[in-house]
Amino acid sequence: MSWHLAKGNDFLPEFSVDELRQMQQQEKQAKAKLRLLVALKRKEGMAFDSIAVQLEMKRITVNKLLHRFQQKGIIAKEDEKRSGRPKSLTQPQLKSLRKRLIAGPRKGQNPLWTTKMVMNCVEKKYGRKYTARHMRRLLRQVGFSVQKPRPRHYEADLEKQAHFKKTSEKRLENTGKGASRFFVWTNASSQ
Repeated sequence: MSWHLAKGNDFLPEFSVDELRQMQQQEKQAKAKLRLLVALKRKEGMAFDSIAVQLEMKRITVNKLLHRFQQKGIIAKEDEKRSGRPKSLTQPQLKSLRKRLIAGPRKGQNPLWTTKMVMNCVEKKYGRKYTARHMRRLLRQVGFSVQKPRPRHYEADLEKQAHFKKTSEKRLENTGKGASRFFVWTNASSQ
């Protein structure tokens, strides 16, 4: 990249200083507005270093911007298209995954899908590996949400709990017949 670049009327000869200034003032996009300002300063005859200091930019950035304007013309004010990484699963694959998830897990498994189960299913069916975080993002994308079942202790005795509920209801009926409300206190650190 050369540091010898036209300036003044030789830089962007198809536009005058006034036209560039007007374009810069009318521009809505912040980045494009800044790029046009760099071009305007060069059109006014300023050096790379002066533009960089005045606009608080790196000298190399100013140089690259001005070279873009020299090569592409005024269109250089716009962002260049960036394609990005292609998606791992195509739209038809996402649709078939959604149908598979709606059908539910196989018999004998947990009746609800877990992130890990979906990750294994996608890896087997499509040969694609995902992290748990990305899989949750993908699941939200295809219309699923996180459902967390109410936790139950593995040693809980359901019969004793049912008996306690029945007997405590009877005790509450016998006490405080006129009381319409009562308070339950818990330790704030246990919440």
